[in-house]
Amino acid sequence: MKLTYTLAALGFGASVAHAQTAACNPLTATTCSADTALGTSISVPFDEESSYFEKYATNGNITYGDDGVEMTINKRFDNPSLVSEFYIMFGKVQAIARAAGGQGIVSSFYLQSDDLDEIDIEWIGTDTAQAQSNFFSKGNTETFDRGAYHAVEDPQNTFHNYTIDWTKEETNIYIDGSLVRTISSDNGQGYPESPMRIFTGIWAGGDSQNEAGTIEWAGGSTDYTKAPFTMYLKDVIVTDYSTGSEYSYSGTDGTWESIDAKDGEVYGRFDQAQEDFVKLVAGETIADASTSTSASASSSSSASSSSSASSSSSASSSSSASSSVSSSASSSASSSASSSTASTSKSSSSTESLITSSIPVSSSTNSSLSSNTTALNTTSAHLSSSSSVLSTTERSTTSKAATGSATLFTSSTTSISEEEASTSDAKSTSSSTTLSVTQSAKGVALSLPNLLAMIPAFLLL
Repeated sequence: MKLTYTLAALGFGASVAHAQTAACNPLTATTCSADTALGTSISVPFDEESSYFEKYATNGNITYGDDGVEMTINKRFDNPSLVSEFYIMFGKVQAIARAAGGQGIVSSFYLQSDDLDEIDIEWIGTDTAQAQSNFFSKGNTETFDRGAYHAVEDPQNTFHNYTIDWTKEETNIYIDGSLVRTISSDNGQGYPESPMRIFTGIWAGGDSQNEAGTIEWAGGSTDYTKAPFTMYLKDVIVTDYSTGSEYSYSGTDGTWESIDAKDGEVYGRFDQAQEDFVKLVAGETIADASTSTSASASSSSSASSSSSASSSSSASSSSSASSSVSSSASSSASSSASSSTASTSKSSSSTESLITSSIPVSSSTNSSLSSNTTALNTTSAHLSSSSSVLSTTERSTTSKAATGSATLFTSSTTSISEEEASTSDAKSTSSSTTLSVTQSAKGVALSLPNLLAMIPAFLLL
């Protein structure tokens, strides 16, 4: 909502009330729109323009850099200022600020609601040893003794930490971490307790059009020939103590109990906000409540999905291992039954490929394989002793069979226990021997006609 300054002279030694008039005051109108809630915690470094703040007054110069946002008065009627796009319903606000110097120049940082509750921190350009605080309730300016002064060293040339902690019970104001003021909710002059936005800016309290009391309070008449006058603000941290998307007034008394938080709760995240504030001050990042919940759910879902994938992968691996054992056993049995070298070779090749990509073969298995190979060679040598030609042929055939059987045996032993491996050794040896005999017999049957055919040639010699 657009607000307009109507500066009032409050007398010597008293802080100026902004006495702003709301475009729609919920205490006098029932058609005011709801206030956009922050409902979380944020950190705004102000090294660049922020989506959380908009220009409140367009006159004057606003720039961003390493020193944060710079608000500069270059000439008369300049009043550069920013206002938050959101409201908080109780909360903590911290700002690192450097006030502008200059006679009649006022730098301000304050919270204000639509029904004119207000908490201020202000600096006078010529007061090099103090900052001021003030508060108002429902725009009441009948008494002007709410202002207070707080010692601070050279605020126009040095950055200091200013914090407002606004709760249901009291408001505490800190400078550089030290408590300088406490405003109790039962102070007798009213207490700010409705949703508030954050304002900051620089203005000429010493302008000649202002009341004499205001000019005097601002340190005297402003000399614009001494311009520019610049206020700096950076590292603003805001934590909302309530949750929800909007804050609205359910009555016309403006008490905190009459404030409705859409999709949330007034004072519903006080504890969380304390944790957030500590993290943001330390430079850490946080997620808002809804994002955290979603992220948590997403993370949980992801973890569940990952777990399922892992289980599925394990199941698949187990299934593959079982298949490997089954396939090996089947191949071994098939080899014994059919005595087919081609079949054995194909099964061995397939199983070897699967096993070498997963489980290594143990030394005891290698030893068994050596024994089996020796047995095969012995058998082959015995069968081939009938003829030197047959022996040569048989050794070649037996070597192939032994290799196939060894590979097949390896696939079995990688997926079963040592005891089962021993049993497989015996079966594999038996199977290999059968293969050798079959191959040898085949070799004899094929070679005998050739030998008989050679007899006439020997006779002629």
